[in-house]
Amino acid sequence: MSLLPPPSQGQTARAGSLTRGWKVAVIITHLLIAGSLIALAISSRTVGKPTWWLGSQENPASILFWFCPFLGPIGVIVAAARNSTRIHFVGATATLILVATGVVDITKTPGIAIGIILLGICTAVTTIAAIAGRHRSVTTSL
Repeated sequence: MSLLPPPSQGQTARAGSLTRGWKVAVIITHLLIAGSLIALAISSRTVGKPTWWLGSQENPASILFWFCPFLGPIGVIVAAARNSTRIHFVGATATLILVATGVVDITKTPGIAIGIILLGICTAVTTIAAIAGRHRSVTTSL
């Protein structure tokens, strides 16, 4: 016998999707991560040590590379907004993208690279925490 109340008939949330509070928290966190990436990009240009995905001012990288580190946060925001049940896979992919982006720059711009790697770790922590904020399937037996 379950002590949980039966789910309401109007409940439309799928098991595995984020609850409303966690969805908002994940979206805000990844907007802040994207903002931090912008701040790191500006800082790298200001100190004269641009990252590989920006390139130098004399020889800028292709515009397609400018978006590489932002693919992770954008993917997580889209997955959370669409109530995806695969948010943990998207978050893990975003973590790998950010960490790989930082590792490539570790010898050229170590300070910026460490900042990007830390943002990747923040993405991992947010993803792990969001696993707890998913809707569960509730079965009742009477």
